[in-house]
Amino acid sequence: MHPQRRPPGYLLGDPVTREAVIIDPMPAHVETLEAFMAERGLNLRYILQTHHEPAHITAATVLKGHSGARIVAHESTADEHIDLRLRHGDVLYFGEESLRVLHTPGLSPCAVTYWWEDRLFTGITLLATGAAPCTNQNDLQTLYHSITHRLLSFPGETLIYPGQESKGRRLTSIEELRRKDNWFNNQRGKRAFLRSCALLLPEKALVETASINDVNEVVAQKEDVHHYMPGRNIPASL
Repeated sequence: MHPQRRPPGYLLGDPVTREAVIIDPMPAHVETLEAFMAERGLNLRYILQTHHEPAHITAATVLKGHSGARIVAHESTADEHIDLRLRHGDVLYFGEESLRVLHTPGLSPCAVTYWWEDRLFTGITLLATGAAPCTNQNDLQTLYHSITHRLLSFPGETLIYPGQESKGRRLTSIEELRRKDNWFNNQRGKRAFLRSCALLLPEKALVETASINDVNEVVAQKEDVHHYMPGRNIPASL
C-alpha cells in the first residue's frame, strides 16, 4: 500500500472494539489511512511517534483534527502538539489490545520503540539491515546500549518493523540481526561497531573515536543473511 522509498507507517486495530492506533504517519499516508479506517469501521485512539519528525507531526495533527485522537510521544519531546507524554515501561491500551513503551535513545534522545505481541516498531533506532548512523560519539554509545539491552534481548522470532527502509528492506527479525551482526555479540564487536560508525561522523569526532577505540580490524557485516519469513497475521504497513 506504499510506494517504494516512502517511510512506512503502521496501523494496528482491535477487531473487537474497533479502536486503532497509528505509528509514524507521513502526510502522504493520511488519505489512505483514513479511507482504510472508514472502510473497516475503525476509530482512531492514538497517533504514536517513535521520534520527533516534523513530517510525522504534520500528518498527526491532520489525523487528530479529523478523529479527535491523541498525539503520543516520549516525555522528552519538545513539541506543543503532543497530547500525551510517555516514559519507559508505560502501557497504552486501545480496546482489548495494548502496546508497551521502550525508551531507545541514540539517534534521538526521545526515540522510543513500541512493543506489541511479538513485534517491535523501532522507528529509526534499528533498521532491517542494522543500525543507522549517529552524529556524535556519545550518541553511538547510547544507541549501542539501546539496541543490545532493550531490543536484542527479545526472543529470536520477534519481528522488527522499522520506520525507514534500508537497502530495500522493511522487515527483519531479532534472530536475523543476531546472525548477521557480530557487532552486537561481544565487546570486540562493540569496539568495531563504534569505530565503523565513526567513519560517518565529522572529522573531529572521528579522531576522538579512533583514540578511544584502538582496534586493528573491523568485523565485516556479511551480505548473505538468514531471511525470516513472517506468518500471515501481520499489521498493515502503509
